[in-house]
Amino acid sequence: MPYDPALPVDTDWDLGIGDAMCIWFSQSLYTGEVRLIDYYTASGEGFPHYVAMLAERGYRYGSHYAPHDIAVRELGTGKSRMEVAGGYGLRFKVTPRITGKVGMEVEEGISAVRLLLPRCWFDAEKCKDGLEALMHYRRDYNQRLNEFKATPVHDAASHGADAFRGLAVRHKTPQRAEVDVAPYRPASAWL
Repeated sequence: MPYDPALPVDTDWDLGIGDAMCIWFSQSLYTGEVRLIDYYTASGEGFPHYVAMLAERGYRYGSHYAPHDIAVRELGTGKSRMEVAGGYGLRFKVTPRITGKVGMEVEEGISAVRLLLPRCWFDAEKCKDGLEALMHYRRDYNQRLNEFKATPVHDAASHGADAFRGLAVRHKTPQRAEVDVAPYRPASAWL
């Protein structure tokens, strides 16, 4: 999917410093279509690195979404991660948490992903690593009990999948007045 400068680019993050920090870049149309135009992952970097990376991409940004742990306050500074990011000009919205039964938040988020995926278009090259994460996201199987474990495996794939789960949970189709762009069609369709 090519970047459409007429549409804002939203980002959805899974936070990490020792683990991977993963970011999906999306554009949403009033038709319900979601274009995943880019993906980025790194580890061991602070907010200045990500602010520079966002600027290098040159997109027109809408909103940046982070999970609830963006509000965690650090002992060294007493500031939240959101406050630190804000000091670098990066303003986050907190991805809403799904309410329901305790322990079901991940399961309900996975259901939200399943509902969103049929409306998604991915840039195969720029989203290659993110697509790999989605394809390798899984649960362990308990041989003794002959069933899958309740929670997904926490590995390299889980970070990109968690960021995408955040996108699915918070995503709302924009109203036509907010985004008035025709659905994507290849150039050959216009001839």
